[in-house]
Amino acid sequence: MRTVWVTGVSGAGKSAVSRRLAARGHHAVSTDGATGLCRWVDVSGRPVPRPDHPDRDWLAAHRWVWDPGTLDALIDDRRIAGARVLFLCGSADNAPDLADRFDLTVLLHLDLHTMVRRLNDPARGNDFGRAGQSREYLHATFDQWQHHLARHAGLIIDATADFDTVTAHLVRVAD
Repeated sequence: MRTVWVTGVSGAGKSAVSRRLAARGHHAVSTDGATGLCRWVDVSGRPVPRPDHPDRDWLAAHRWVWDPGTLDALIDDRRIAGARVLFLCGSADNAPDLADRFDLTVLLHLDLHTMVRRLNDPARGNDFGRAGQSREYLHATFDQWQHHLARHAGLIIDATADFDTVTAHLVRVAD
C-alpha cells in the first residue's frame, strides 16, 4: 500500500479533498476527524483542551499534534483492508517528524488571499481561523508554516484551483 500525506496550511482544502477522494472510492482520511489521532498539547506535551476563543499567546504556547501510535494503527488498518493507496489529509505541528510513514508528501499550496476567502466560507466545518485570534495567528505564521511544509513535500500542487481539479491531480500523481 502506498501512503500519501496531503498537507497544507489552514484553508488549503485538505478536508474538502479528503471528502472528494472518499466519494470517488479512494481510501482517504481527514486527520482532524480521525478518532484519537489529533490533540492540542502544552509545552510539556500534556493534552489540553483548546479554548473556544484562543488568543495568540495561547496558540503560540500550544501545539496541534498527531499521536504516532494512532497514526501507525490507522495506516496498518488500511493496509490490512487492502487499500492500494491511502490518502491522509491534514497537518499537525509534529507531522514532519512522522513523514517517514509516507511514500509521498503533497503540499496543497495557496496564497494568503485564497486562505482568507476559504476561512470565511460558512460551509467550512473547521472553526480554526474564525475562533478567537486564530485568524491573526494564521496570518502571522502563514509564510513560515507554508515554507516549512514545502521543505518536506515531494510534490507541490496549486491549491487555488477548485477542489475537484486538485483532487483529480492527486489521484493522477498517487497512481
